[in-house]
Amino acid sequence: MSSKISKESLKGPDAFVSITDRIFGWTENHFKLIASALLGVFVLAIGYVGYTMISARQEAKASEALYLPEAELKKAETQLREARAKQMQDLAGLNPKGKNLAKPQSAPAADYAKDYNASVERLKSEIKNHASSRAALVSALSLTSFLIQQNQFEKALEVIELPRFRPSENDMLGGFLNMHRGLVYLENKKYDDAVKAYEGVVKSSSLKYFHPEAMLKLGVTFELKGDPTKAREVYEKISREFPASDASKSAQQYIRLLESKTQQG
Repeated sequence: MSSKISKESLKGPDAFVSITDRIFGWTENHFKLIASALLGVFVLAIGYVGYTMISARQEAKASEALYLPEAELKKAETQLREARAKQMQDLAGLNPKGKNLAKPQSAPAADYAKDYNASVERLKSEIKNHASSRAALVSALSLTSFLIQQNQFEKALEVIELPRFRPSENDMLGGFLNMHRGLVYLENKKYDDAVKAYEGVVKSSSLKYFHPEAMLKLGVTFELKGDPTKAREVYEKISREFPASDASKSAQQYIRLLESKTQQG
């Protein structure tokens, strides 16, 4: 016995066809708009992929160019350290091979101009050549630390300003950059610039790890600027917010020194 087809079933195909017709009709009427949108998405995707590939090639090229002068400076540093260690052993009579030789009067200190300057200048040149790369910034931070250790503060200031790549201040690398900048500015007595650098770290909630040290350096900067009131406020804030930190212990000592200076004055 055959079953009858309901009116609803008969209406089904008509409704489907009707909706399909409307969709195709709308698509046909708005074809240019849809094509433009798809083309825009395609261009953006191609542009992003192209930019990523170009950036990756630039970073690889920068890293390759920076490697040799970095290795050269590291080698010079290592050789001088080993030579100094050997002569220290000779001075102490700990070198069996040198027992019958005349002992040196003292171990040699590093001569920056003689031992390091040429390597530093080659590395600076490559940092400048690839200033827009992240690799150049990382290399500049490392070289800045080395120059500060060698008491070459003006050269450190020159190097820290070479890179044009600027990470976000909330980025870890941005934190390292501001901490290095602050120290370089401090050593070159550029106190207002040092304040900006350290405040940039302290204001970032993503860089909590740096806050105690950055705040301590900020307090020292205010002292050197001749503002002991602000310095004390910062030291006290460290003690409140980071009581278990080494920076807090130093801050308490600095507060006592400020009190002592006030009493003497």
